[in-house]
Formats: sequence, structure tokens, C-alpha cells
Amino acid sequence: MSREWVEDLIKLIGSRSLPLENISAAQDLKYKNFPKSLYKIREVNKYSLNNLRESTLHLTFASRFNDPYDSAVDFDPDFGHSYVESLLEYFKDLSVSDRQIILSAKDPIRELIKHIPTQTDKAELGDGELNALCEVLTSGHAKFAAETVNKMNYLLQNSYKICSLTERLDSLPLWAHYAKNHTGFAMEYDFQRLPPKDLLGLSLWPVRYSGVFNASELLRGVMPGQSFNNLFGLVAALHKSPDWAYEEEWRLVLIDGPNDPARNLIAPLKAVYLGSKISDEDEALVVREAHTAGVPVFRMRLVPHKFSMEAVLAPL
Repeated sequence: MSREWVEDLIKLIGSRSLPLENISAAQDLKYKNFPKSLYKIREVNKYSLNNLRESTLHLTFASRFNDPYDSAVDFDPDFGHSYVESLLEYFKDLSVSDRQIILSAKDPIRELIKHIPTQTDKAELGDGELNALCEVLTSGHAKFAAETVNKMNYLLQNSYKICSLTERLDSLPLWAHYAKNHTGFAMEYDFQRLPPKDLLGLSLWPVRYSGVFNASELLRGVMPGQSFNNLFGLVAALHKSPDWAYEEEWRLVLIDGPNDPARNLIAPLKAVYLGSKISDEDEALVVREAHTAGVPVFRMRLVPHKFSMEAVLAPL
């Protein structure tokens, strides 16, 4: 399915301010493009069998995912100001002409140090001392910037709860990565049959494969009490590296806080698919829970002489 419309959706919910009409338009656009089926590919264990038996999906923190950049953002902590401009805010006594000299210098940090009054005579500061001070200031700022971004990402990756699904049932890499080398199973869900404004449908969004979300413009100048895009974390959660584009992912994103636990949500389970290399023992476990859930069971078959798979009804 073409994903060009995802760019329009991100523009609607990723603006600096977020009018209610944007949210409504984004939901409408999303519902029009719901795929016929979405799949959750799992290895066989007590957790996946429980989700199958109860027709649920498990939502958890992004920090537990296999992508270290999941739900992360990038932004400039100085929000467009140079480091020297930020430092100059602390030196109110510098004249306008001195500020212009500093800002236009080839090495503004070095020039700033020359203009700062010190307890020792400035003439005593040689190149070695100036270089050392420049290194202290620039490395300290780099550390501050990295820590600021890392703290933001820690909060984002440990707040919202997420469950990843795919439009692809026939992806060999997905079955290899998430179904323990094709020995697991897949659950099919039909989100189109959900009633309008159902929580699950409202929480389901497509992933945009454009790299880490740069939130500099969205965060610039935000002050307490000002209007703010309260879907900021959601937008971050919908951005992934192009390296993951083969997954054709949609994800459930539950907007809550770090103190809220991971959880299971009832989902519109439609069918189950056995991996092409599932063991007889695991097959019996999956089939038993599928019968409990009341859904049909299919088997993924490797197509001879082709690097592909197809689903066939399992003879049970």
C-alpha cells in the first residue's frame, strides 16, 4: 500500500500548535487508509499464547524495543542561538561594539574569553591557556547538549505504551526476526471492523520512515502556560529509520505516563498463522489457544523454487 498520505498526516499532527480540527482531519485521513489486515508476528511463549487466548495485544515501553532510537527525538537545546549568543546573556556589561566583535570573530569562543574580565591580567593568558579555556567551554556545552537530548529521550521512551504491527504477512525477514526463525506464529487483526472512535482505532497510527524526528522548531521558545502540541510524544513515536521500512509498520500508541504499567488491550483478532518451521509441540499449543479464541488457523508454506511464502488453511 502506498504511504505517501502519511506525510500529510504527520504535517497535521506535527505542527507547533495543534488545533482540534487538525486532530480530527488526521483521524479521518488515517481511518480512510486503514489496511484490511494487520499482523503481530511472535515466537511461542506464555506471553504470546496468553495474548492469543485472550485476543489481546501487549503495549509496552519503547525502551524495551530492539531499535535504540525508537521514539527518540533530536533537537537543538539552544534553539537556533549559537553557543556564544547564549553565553553573552550572562555578560550584561559588555558593550554593543564588543558583542559585535565577538560574534563576527573567526573563533567567537576564543574572542569572548579575551573580552571577559579576569582576576589576572589578560595579557598573561597565552595561546595555551586560551586553547584550554576554549576546550573546557566547548566540551562542557557539548556534554550539556547531549545530556539534555538524552534526558528528553529517556522520558519519551519510558512514558507512552506501544505495540508494533505490520501490513506484511509474507515477509521472510519479519518471520525470521520476530518468530524465532519461522518457528512462531502470527495473529491477524481487522481494525476496520472497530466502531468509530474506539480507543484502539484512535490509538493506531502509521509509521513514517524518515529518520529521527527533529523537534527543534516544535520546542523552540515553549514556556509554561503557553499552548503546546500535546501530541509531541506521539509524533516522535511514529518516526523510524528508513532501515526499518521493510516492516511496513503501524503501531498502537497509548498516551500515558511513566508510572502507568505496560498493558494488554482487547483487539479484533481475525485469524492465526503457523510458522513454516513451527514444532509439533508448539503447533499444538497455538492451535489450542486459537480454538479458545474462536479464530481459524492457517499455515505459512514456503513456495518451492521461490523466496516467498503463502498462507494455506491448516488441516487440523
